Amino acid sequence: MERSGLKLYPSHSYEVYGLSHNPFEQLASEGITDVESIHVYQEVDMRLQMIISEVIGHKSSIALSIVGPLGMGKTQRLKNIAKAIEENGGKAIYVKVDTNDILKLTRDIFYALKPPKSRTNIFLENLSRKLGFIDRLEKMLSDPNEYKSRDIAELLVEQLRKYPYSALLLDELENMQGAGEREKIQFFEMLRHVISTMPPGCIVAFACIPEAYEEYTKIFPAFFMRLHYEFKLRPMSVEETFELVKKRLNKARVRDTDDPIYPFTEEAIKLIHDLARGNPRQILRLLHYVLSEAAKHKFDPIDDYVVTTILEEPKSLEEYLMRIPKDYKDLVNAVVFEFKGGPVSYIQVAKAVKKPGMQVYESLNELVKLGFLVGDPNGSYKVPDYVRKFLEEGQAEKLRGE
Repeated sequence: MERSGLKLYPSHSYEVYGLSHNPFEQLASEGITDVESIHVYQEVDMRLQMIISEVIGHKSSIALSIVGPLGMGKTQRLKNIAKAIEENGGKAIYVKVDTNDILKLTRDIFYALKPPKSRTNIFLENLSRKLGFIDRLEKMLSDPNEYKSRDIAELLVEQLRKYPYSALLLDELENMQGAGEREKIQFFEMLRHVISTMPPGCIVAFACIPEAYEEYTKIFPAFFMRLHYEFKLRPMSVEETFELVKKRLNKARVRDTDDPIYPFTEEAIKLIHDLARGNPRQILRLLHYVLSEAAKHKFDPIDDYVVTTILEEPKSLEEYLMRIPKDYKDLVNAVVFEFKGGPVSYIQVAKAVKKPGMQVYESLNELVKLGFLVGDPNGSYKVPDYVRKFLEEGQAEKLRGE
């Protein structure tokens, strides 16, 4: 019980900084309801807003790509397009690509068109089947040899025409890289025909990392020539990072302060920006970790010296493992304990943790960017040299024994 006149803070409380919680915990915009209030607008957002206004106001039809490394905000931009279309009574088909199978990917696109099941919808689906629409589509999606790019595109455009506004939005298209070249050409030919015949008030957009984008443009340049816009996302500037910090902190404040970046100092934020190389997701990861650790020790303010102290090399294997973000702990544990620190391929790690290969590949690359793992030219991953020393000292066996 709290004694009268004495404020007791929990061991890990942000109240010491006048904050209700750690405002940097949510890295992705999907889980945030009021994302507009914390989003830092860049030039790309202004240009996308103009495009959306053109589509809504003049019934234009536009195709575009959003290209950038992981963590640059590609998903958020696609979700903003979807929101604008749906707020104006349209239909937005948003698909997060999780396969290199073009049959499944195409099926996912059509599945996203389906409204929730009801007696009326079941009746209409049965009617459509009788009229041949579903049977025809299922046949074309039964085998790559049956995949008719133009016919599939026509069926999709026919569905999009039913709405005053529409959008086809494909996220993480790099996950299709593992498909054969023939299948990639078939799929991009389908998209090319959609763009050629899309109805008024329609947006076709996809997001992709630069490496995959370059590969796709070489395979099927005719498709990419059809795009009206190509947006290449850039890192955040220092000024934009300050704005990000201010907005996030403001949402968690329970005590007024004259300094909008408190408990951080300007030097601390500049250092975090430089360490993350301006990547928004990496900036948020570092801010979250630094604030979390600083709150444990009641560091006040959080200056560049505190940041350096918190981010310095761990003193033990246990400390190293404690610093790993929770979403990646199973991957690092596999590298450390099952593969003795590596080197190890992403496929081996994926089998060990029983997760999709591309998902593990992306996560391992994130860990490399964060400095928790090291990547080599052969596509393998291993722990940094200082962690290797812990393993040679037998610290892994000690932790397992405990």
